[in-house]
Amino acid sequence: MSKDKAMAGGARGIFGGRWGVIGPFVLVWAGMYYAGYAAAGVDIRTLQFWAADLNPLPWLAGAAILHLYLTRHDRYRAQGGDARLWSVWRVVSFVSGLLLMLVLWESPLNGFVGRSMALYTVKLMGEFELAAPLLVLGIPFGLIDAARLKGPLWSIVRVAHRPLVTGVGLAVILVVWDMTDQMALGLHNGLVFGLLPAVYLALGILVWMQSLQVLPGFPNLKNHLRKGLYVWAMEFAMMAMGTVWFLSAMRDMNPSTGAPLLWGINRMTDIHMAGAVMTGLSLPTMCLVSWHFWQWISGVVGVSESEDYANYAGPSGP
Repeated sequence: MSKDKAMAGGARGIFGGRWGVIGPFVLVWAGMYYAGYAAAGVDIRTLQFWAADLNPLPWLAGAAILHLYLTRHDRYRAQGGDARLWSVWRVVSFVSGLLLMLVLWESPLNGFVGRSMALYTVKLMGEFELAAPLLVLGIPFGLIDAARLKGPLWSIVRVAHRPLVTGVGLAVILVVWDMTDQMALGLHNGLVFGLLPAVYLALGILVWMQSLQVLPGFPNLKNHLRKGLYVWAMEFAMMAMGTVWFLSAMRDMNPSTGAPLLWGINRMTDIHMAGAVMTGLSLPTMCLVSWHFWQWISGVVGVSESEDYANYAGPSGP
């Protein structure tokens, strides 16, 4: 048997094993969604649900992305690629981020968000703070050579990757057009409701790509201090908004349409919960800020732990 045939046979074996696991998982996932929509009071057997209430685009895009990712991974491993460059943990991170993205974007959760400002905050902030870093950490950027970064799609990413462009986008959704107004419009406009999670996810991916400098040839901030201050300013705006909500005493700040609200809580408690969620979900990116500042301080000090230990222990030998 030739090397090419053996490689193709090995790849088919990996593909078959992979999809053998995915098939039953999809059935279980569909059952969970059926139960979730039933709990939300949505009758999925009606034409109205399939024609208007369900947005299939995120799921179709997610399935295509997952197929492309796993196919490329299996082909890379079948060809004897270095497992350290595309490890199992990267696959777990990417798949987890993709599933979380879909749960927050298009799931039975949508049947409840109109009755809770806190859940709407989870929906959008979860895309930015949780799904985005998992996706970025799961992509093997080290295997993407410069020749593959020249198409029209990468040209758009290159422009969006500029810190100034991303910063303007963050300022718009965090300061100019805050989440309260976004929720009020989203609950009355299906297009806005469907696009806002994508906006938060895209900005979160860009921030994490810039912070980790996974594409060194793209426009980027060049040192840890600038990156730390850049991410901190964005997170400070989010945490300040969360603090305002947490301490708010104005019912009108809650644009929820449900009466009564989810779990029977009142509007004030819901606003306070949304503020706590906004602040709490900022933790992953604040850890990234701390890492940048630590790396900057280490560079300023210029002494590694090994060098410090050697100086403390003194010269060895007689």
